[in-house]
Amino acid sequence: MKLEERLQAPFDPVDIEWRIGRSGEKNGKIWATALAYVTNRAIMNRLDEVFGCMNWSNSYKEWHGDSQLCGISVWYEDVDSGAYNWVTKWDGADGTNFESTKGGLSDSMKRAAVQWGIGRYLYNLDETFVETSATKKDGWKFAKTKDKSFYWKIPDLPKWALPITQRIKESWDQKRDFKAELKEVMTRKDLGDYYENLMPKEREEALPYLAARKKELSNAD
Repeated sequence: MKLEERLQAPFDPVDIEWRIGRSGEKNGKIWATALAYVTNRAIMNRLDEVFGCMNWSNSYKEWHGDSQLCGISVWYEDVDSGAYNWVTKWDGADGTNFESTKGGLSDSMKRAAVQWGIGRYLYNLDETFVETSATKKDGWKFAKTKDKSFYWKIPDLPKWALPITQRIKESWDQKRDFKAELKEVMTRKDLGDYYENLMPKEREEALPYLAARKKELSNAD
């Protein structure tokens, strides 16, 4: 798996946080859309897995008053010269309404991570409308806007935005034909290579499904 593919790989839904984007009221019912972001903890774990915990760093600086810039630097080998250098990519965010500085630092790191491809796939999500309620429900989140408050349910991610191992598991559990779905990686000759290129966290989850698929292919010969 290429470096950029490892950086850009989708995250487990538990590593995604949602925030209310737009909201309003129509015919007496509250409506709202939600935006998806990768958590900062997941970003740090991804950088550890791809580059190693000692081979990346982040730094911050103020920008235009209360805005924050974050730079994520990685220790990277130049393909042509073979020399290693620090490569940094920057992006910024305004302070938030709650804990302005802390929120600005957190958001600026998320945006800097997107410069490296981390979580960039979330920008391809369609506008996501969420279920809302005026009364509290178990497992739903609370939102308060300038003139109203409501509860809302965290939406499910579309299938294409799930990790490859989770798509394999869902296909297997639902007894769908996932051979065609995963033919780009799930072929007889490259099962081993595919496994070797998975991130450590993914290997344990993927192994039983890859083994079962290998057995199925062997029985088909």
